[in-house]
Amino acid sequence: MLRSMTGYGQAEIENDRFSIRAEFKSLNNKFLELNIRLPKIWQGKDLELRREMSKLVERGSCHISVNVNFKNAEDKILPINRDVARYYISELSELSKEFGLDAGSIAQSIISIPNLFQIVEEENSEDDDKVLLEVLNQAFIEYEKFRMKEGEMLSEELERMTNTILHLVVELEPLEKERMDLIRLNILNELAKLKEENVDKNRFEQELIYYLEKLDISEEKARLINHCSYFLETMKAKSSGKKLGFIAQEMGREINTIGAKANHYKIQQRVVEMKDELEKIKEQVNNIL
Repeated sequence: MLRSMTGYGQAEIENDRFSIRAEFKSLNNKFLELNIRLPKIWQGKDLELRREMSKLVERGSCHISVNVNFKNAEDKILPINRDVARYYISELSELSKEFGLDAGSIAQSIISIPNLFQIVEEENSEDDDKVLLEVLNQAFIEYEKFRMKEGEMLSEELERMTNTILHLVVELEPLEKERMDLIRLNILNELAKLKEENVDKNRFEQELIYYLEKLDISEEKARLINHCSYFLETMKAKSSGKKLGFIAQEMGREINTIGAKANHYKIQQRVVEMKDELEKIKEQVNNIL
């Protein structure tokens, strides 16, 4: 089953201490590009999570964000550095006495004192880590559901476009005899204009057959049909985007060769239609994991 590289999923968990929300967003990319944004409490888990998430996402440009909202005041604010505050209060008190300043203004001045609020290294417990992993797993499940749903729609489109190419190949069959007859007739007409009486008919037939064989597209049609069948078969495999891209390139080679050999406007029209469908296929394949 195909999976799209474009996806979205989110989940939220709440406990007594905080509510935590995880979100996955991704777009197509030839390679894996992970961007993870974590709250400070889990900054130390970045490398570990990056390793685990790279196994799950596999390919694409994926943004993973975790937001946490603490419920308790002590978790929300930075604590005051008491030693710094005590020192400045003592100094400001003496200055207020010395210069007759209003003591009430001291409290207002304290707030702007450098280093008044101390940044502490937040420590997360094992339970906190479990909640983080749980919310990420739940968000990834939703994200994966989204990618699978997108993949189903892509699969239907790719199957329809591939079958259109196969149908166009079948339409070439009656046009080939018409093309060969026209080529033969044109050569005979041109030869008649030369008014050559000593033409070796056997040699002429041999050269004509050789020329027509050079324009024959039977092998190209057979290979194109095989490539299309292989493409449809590969669509059933997991993580087949790159492989489908390679098969589409081979399909393009055969279509181009048919076009080069066509020498017939109706066949050229079918070739143009094939190329149009193939370009659509290539565009959609770029979004497949």
